[in-house]
Amino acid sequence: MYSEWPLFLYTFLVCIGGGFVQSTTGFGFGIFVMVFFPLYLPVLQASGLSSLILIFLLSTLVWRYRKYIQWKQAVFPAIVYLIVSTVVIRMASSIDLSGINFWLGIFLLLIAFYMAFMKQKIKVRANWSTAAICSSLSGAIDGLFSIGGPPMTIYFLALLGNEKLKYLGTIQFFFWITNLMNSFNRITSGILEPFTFLLVIPGILGQFIGSMLGNRLVDRIDSSHFQTFVYAFLAVSGVLTCISALL
Repeated sequence: MYSEWPLFLYTFLVCIGGGFVQSTTGFGFGIFVMVFFPLYLPVLQASGLSSLILIFLLSTLVWRYRKYIQWKQAVFPAIVYLIVSTVVIRMASSIDLSGINFWLGIFLLLIAFYMAFMKQKIKVRANWSTAAICSSLSGAIDGLFSIGGPPMTIYFLALLGNEKLKYLGTIQFFFWITNLMNSFNRITSGILEPFTFLLVIPGILGQFIGSMLGNRLVDRIDSSHFQTFVYAFLAVSGVLTCISALL
């Protein structure tokens, strides 16, 4: 059993890593922290904490890219995403999730495989059906693990991948509004305990320190090598998560 003060330190250090990954690779805060948060918090509380902390980083990114946001392109997938994630969050708070860590491990493995091998090979068309499929899948995953980004990344790259600033602005706005609403759903569902809210404070501090470090170092890092390290780390983390769930 952990005492409370070490949890503040753990959360602070984990979020430094998450902020660094997010700022250097453009994705991955939720993926990174959800490797560690479930080690000392129930999965639903861990996902809620990740979502709350990420809101603050996304707020700065939305402000930075505000001139390039394609508002109309984000509305439909956001609505589908929020409907699915809300249903999953409401259901998750009332069912037995004792074995869900195993599936979190499997999902981490799938993310690592996709990012490493399939990201450049899978081509999708940006249409209504693709938006519905990607946002539904992403919403369900986010409702459980707060790491529903990869499916939406596929969709928005297909939609705006040739216009970098519009892509960045639109997807960050999408994640900002969905994280905001899902955090509200988790709070009103009683998933988050009072102590979890206290952990948001060191999380935000760590996240911004990690982002500052990442922004300073990003031009000096071989991005392909760094991302390969991230993918390998995700794969190993997925295996360890699955093993720990079975013990």
